[in-house]
This record gives sequence, structure tokens and C-alpha cells, in this order.
Amino acid sequence: MPKNILIYARYSTDRQDEVSIETQIELGKFFVGERGWKLIQIFSDAAVSGTSFKSRPGIQALLKRCELGGIDIVLCVTIDRISRDVEHSAGILKILNHLDIELWTVHGGGRVTDMEVGIRAVLSQELIEQIRYRTREGMKSAVRKGKAAGGLAYGYRVGQQYDAKGDRIPGMREIDTDQATIIQEIFREYANGRSPIQIAQELNRREEPGPRGYKWRDTAIRGHVNRGTGILNNESYRGRTIFNRRNFRKNPKTEKREARMNAETTWVVVDKPELRIIDDALWDRVKQRQVAVRDNYESTTTNKLNRTHRPSYLLSGILRCAHCGGPYAISGKDRYSCTNRGKKLPLDSLDGGICTNSKTISRQELEDRVLTCIPNALWNLVNIETVITATKQSLAARQAKAGTSIPALEQKIVAMQQEQKSVLKQITDRIQANRPVIASLDDMVDELEGKNTDLKQELEVARTTKPINLADGVTPEVVQRVINAVMYYMREHADAETKQPFITMIRGLIQQVAIGPAENGNGVELFVHGAIVSILATMDTIKAMEAEFRTAQEYEFHNLIDKGVLDTEPKRKKFLALCAEELEGKRREWQDLQVSVVAGAGFEPATFRL
Repeated sequence: MPKNILIYARYSTDRQDEVSIETQIELGKFFVGERGWKLIQIFSDAAVSGTSFKSRPGIQALLKRCELGGIDIVLCVTIDRISRDVEHSAGILKILNHLDIELWTVHGGGRVTDMEVGIRAVLSQELIEQIRYRTREGMKSAVRKGKAAGGLAYGYRVGQQYDAKGDRIPGMREIDTDQATIIQEIFREYANGRSPIQIAQELNRREEPGPRGYKWRDTAIRGHVNRGTGILNNESYRGRTIFNRRNFRKNPKTEKREARMNAETTWVVVDKPELRIIDDALWDRVKQRQVAVRDNYESTTTNKLNRTHRPSYLLSGILRCAHCGGPYAISGKDRYSCTNRGKKLPLDSLDGGICTNSKTISRQELEDRVLTCIPNALWNLVNIETVITATKQSLAARQAKAGTSIPALEQKIVAMQQEQKSVLKQITDRIQANRPVIASLDDMVDELEGKNTDLKQELEVARTTKPINLADGVTPEVVQRVINAVMYYMREHADAETKQPFITMIRGLIQQVAIGPAENGNGVELFVHGAIVSILATMDTIKAMEAEFRTAQEYEFHNLIDKGVLDTEPKRKKFLALCAEELEGKRREWQDLQVSVVAGAGFEPATFRL
């Protein structure tokens, strides 16, 4: 019976030829055909590093296909096509072994063993580290020789110096006079009090091309002072080249590069007076204004945008504009708006256009609308009976432990008293022998007495505490009520410290919230991305909305009890009866309601519209 085969191909960077993948696939097809096997599907990743895993849609899709069954072999040209990372290689092979799928390579002509995967992954990872080290050291050497080690910064062009053989010397730079004039203008305007946004707007109005030919952005001008990025912080403009200021490391969780500052002693600093564009006086004026702006920013306690005084909100950092993709942030009194819209700068993502999404939304309304769909997701996330069983087992174990603690406490007290007697005897013996008193022995007696008192108090509590039988107390209704109570307190009914653990839990369900105008032009529409979507997608629409409405009633019920309005049982029953009557009316309104659940391309998260 012929074996069922999946082929995987990959090349690393966008500087490599795409033919590389075609060649790998052709070699794989020939290998399969030669053995009379059956090729089921081909997967590939183009211009993606082998040290990545989550960000490779091809390998993710391959593993998903393997889980469906019916596959005997995964084939690649060489093992490093699968991964160049030790951890990832071992993980992929572990998954394939669990599914009874073999990993083969064309180069080896057979199955890859666990040992071979481990050895080759280690060698590949070591090779990458050596290449990184040699590359960086080579770049340091180039900088020391007066050459450029990085890209072409705005304000310069490739130098046209030639060696004795007539070949152009690589890495040389010279001033671009037209761009240098713009740089000098930027420095003067900023030193005179204009903001980076105002400068960018003026340059775009005059249609002056920005770095790499793009429109000017305030971030390209402002940059980051400590990292030395941005027009206003580029030391090259004052005739100094600084290299090795930062290094980049890949976060193993997000697989994104993160910049880290190197120790200043490791920097390579070379004076290049022929590349100076800004004089020291103007440079110093700009630095002084940056310090003044920073000090003013940090000392303004009324500024809601001040990072040192901004509270940690439920959806901070995961809000995006549905039109331009830019961040939504607090821009007024507890209201979110698109930051790109506020800057009114051209965006490359909109082909040079300006974001037109003028919709704002209060933080309270935004969080309330998102929180409304959370209880249903939590309720459908796991088998509730499993949760109840585990809870009962935990309670039973805790009660059993409490029952056996009394003898254990009594034994500890006896042991503590014996130790006290031993220390007291040592003190008495020393006094009778006319030997000097040791202070540490007195301290030991006091310490033991304190511990003995604590144990006696703990024993008294254990003896007077009656066991509570909760075996039948944990029901689906109780769990639902607890979830609703948590959501109630998340709505401004608890302090930040109390809410923080629940904020972490909720953000685990939500990856991103996009904000845009509603289809009818009135109001704001929210598009929620994340794990919560796939959970809600399995639920019937009308049932989901009914559950959300019941949740809202539950919040109101808690609120009125908290305020003392529903202080008697008849009042509570009357409130619940009115809720039931209102629910019947709502069911008729929901007949035309549609909840849109749209799967994204590849492995992108789906979207739930609120």
C-alpha cells in the first residue's frame, strides 16, 4: 500500500530566490514518485527564518493537516528546512511521533531519528550564532575603518570613492545636500518650539519626500532619545558614527525581535567630521528642549496621557482603528480615539491618505460592550461538569486536611514545649555553674514562646470550626452566578488591585479589538479578535444574545442589592419577574439580529462583531 506524503519547503529571507522553494518541491516530488508513494499536499514558507515557529503559516498548516490523520510521512529536502531551532525541532518531531508520522529528508534518503534531529538542530543553531557573531564583528571593523555598517540614513547618499583598481569602495557615505537642508530645517524648527507633528505636516504640505520616499511621520522625526533613533537623535548629523548601541533578541513567546541597549563600553564611536550636517550649538539646543519636554511630561499629573500616572485599563494596548489599523488610545476625558486621525498625517497603508475614522467611544462603554460577551465564552470554554467535579474534590481535600490538622497541631505544641524546656535547662545549668549568660539563649526562649502561642491559637480555631458540607453546594447555577459576579466587579465596582487577576484572564481570551463606524453611520462598531471568537462561533445566535441579556440583568441585580434597593425577598422576586417579562419582548427583537463570525485568512484570528 503506497504511503501518503506531505512535502514541506522553506527559504529564509526575501533576498533569496523563490526558485529555492520550487527546487525543493521538485526534488521532493521526484523522491515520492521514485518510490511509488502518494503525494497528498505541499506546504511552504517563503522568506521566513528557520528560527521562527509560530509565525510560519506553512508549518502550522502542515501540523494541522497531520492532526486530521491519513498521513504516513512528512518529507523535506534537509532537516534544517523544518527548523533551525533546537526547541522547535524537538517539538515538531514530538508531535509527528505522537501522530505516528515519520519525518524523512531527500538528502538523507530515509527516516530522520530523534538523535539526528537533535544533533542537526544544535549544529544549525550554533552555525546561526557564529554567523551573527562574525557579521557583527565585521561590521564593527568596518565602522572603525570609517565605513558605514548599516543602511543609508536620510541626509546621505552612497559615496563614490574608488580604490586603485577602479572599483567603488563599499560602505562609503557622502552628504546629500538637498536632504541635508531638510534636516537642518527640522532641527531649527524643533529648537524654536514646533512639535514633530507640526514639522511633519509642513513637510508633507510642501510634498517633500521623507525617508525611503515615504510621507513624513512625527515618529520618524521624534524617534527615541535613549536608543538614538529618529532624525533628532541621529549622531551622524553631528559628525559622529555610533555602532553597536543596541542588540536585538527574539522573544521566545512572541517570536518578535526586541531591542536592548548594549553597555556603553561596547559601543564603537568614530568621529566623521566630513559627514557633519548640524553644528554643536543647534544640536545642544535640540537636546535641551527634549529634556524640557520630558521633564514637563513626567511632572504633569493632570495629563491623562502621562505613562507614569496612567492606570492599567482592561483593553489598553490591544485597541486598533478599523480603518487605518493604527492604535486607539485615550485622547480626552476617558474617551478613546484613533491616534492617526488626531495627527492628520498621510499614511502609507492608505496610499498617502489621512485616516477618516473620527469615531470616539468612552472607556466605560467600550469595556461594558466587550465584557458582555465574556461570561458566555467562559461558560462554553470547558465542560462545566468537569469544573464542578474538580471544585468538589478540592473542597473535600481541604476539609479532610482541616480534620486531621488538630492532632498534628497538638504534636507540634508538645515538641515546641520540649524544646523550650531544653533551652531553659541550658540557661539554668549555666547560672548554677556561675558561667556568663548567653543572650542568644534568652532570644531563643522568647522566639519559641511566640511560636507556641501561635500554634495554640491555630489549634483553638481548628477545634471551634465546624466542618461545612459543600458536596451538593457547587452547581452550574452557582458557577454561573460567580462568573457574573466577577464581571459585575470588573465594571468599576472594585479597585485596580482586585481587578488585576481578572484583567489578565480576560485579555487571554481577547487578542485585539478594532473600532470603527457602524454600517449605518450612527454609533461605533467593535470587531473582537481572539480565542473568544471561536468559542462564541459555536453558539446559537439567539441563545447567545439571551445569555448576554441575562448577564446584564444579573449585573443590575447585584448593583441594586449592593445599593440596598433590593433589601427584601419580595422586592427581589418582583425585580426578577420584570426581567422575565422584558426578556420575552427582547426575543421578538432578536429575530432579525445577526452575529457575524468571519474566519480570517490562514491562521489569523476570527472576528466577532459587537
